[in-house]
Formats: sequence, structure tokens, C-alpha cells
Amino acid sequence: MNFALAANGGVATASSQLNANFPVEAAINGDRHHLFLSDGRYNIWHSAVGAPKPDWLQVDLAGPRLIDEIGVITQQDDFNNTVEPTEALTFTQYGVRNFEVQYWDGASWVTAPGGQVTNNDRVWKRVTFAPVMTSKVRVLVHATADGFTRIWELEAWAQ
Repeated sequence: MNFALAANGGVATASSQLNANFPVEAAINGDRHHLFLSDGRYNIWHSAVGAPKPDWLQVDLAGPRLIDEIGVITQQDDFNNTVEPTEALTFTQYGVRNFEVQYWDGASWVTAPGGQVTNNDRVWKRVTFAPVMTSKVRVLVHATADGFTRIWELEAWAQ
């Protein structure tokens, strides 16, 4: 179960937002690859112009949940002709390169085991770990391919 989904009670916030056409809540709707929402806005969270790094996308869960996986789906190069991402799908132009996948331990942010990611070139980066109890997750982005952070989905799974 993906506890980060809005349908499961997840609430997304971010350090910045380009504008209302790139809503932060698009990153928790379960759609990993369609470019547009039904109302014509983009199906992606996009950081603001000039936003300092690190920037972040956070999801508050509907309460404490036992999770063992966090997934980050970033933008595909051919965003006008996207496909359902796999862990093998790579990017060169727009994705998140260096970031930390984190969970809240009740007092502070903790980088998940295996969650310090550098030189990433994968559209979908999945980090799995021993189960932890948490009420929120985030991706803390240090570098991107082109200076902007674009995240299509942030997921928090329990198997």
C-alpha cells in the first residue's frame, strides 16, 4: 500500500513551487507518467525559478505508518511522450541527480538506509529498507540535471 497517496490521506508540501500550474499535490496522485491533470495543469511538482538547493518535497501521512520503501519518480526526457516508468528507464536532461530519501523519526529527519543517492540517472529510484514507523517522508534534493527539481511522484510503501 502506498501511504503517500492523497487517496490514502497523504498531504504534500514543498520548499517552493514554480506556479499553480505545477501543483505539489500532483506528486501524490498515483500517476507516474501522464503530463497533464484532467483540469489542464501539469501532473508534476516543479520547483520555483531560482529556488536554492537543497529543496524538498514532503508528504505527511495520515498518521504513523510502518513503511519499508520510498520511491521517487522524476521527469522523463521525452515528457511529451512518456511511458510507464521502470527502474531501468534513464534520463539525461531533467531528472533529480543527488538527493536524500528521508523519513521522520518523531524528532528529526533520518536518511533511509540506501537513501543517499548520488549521480542518479534513473527516472524511478526505489529505496527499500527494514520497516520503520513514521508519519512523514520527504526527498531532499541537492542537485538536478538542469537546476530545477521535477518530481512526478513521491511514494511511501508497506509490503
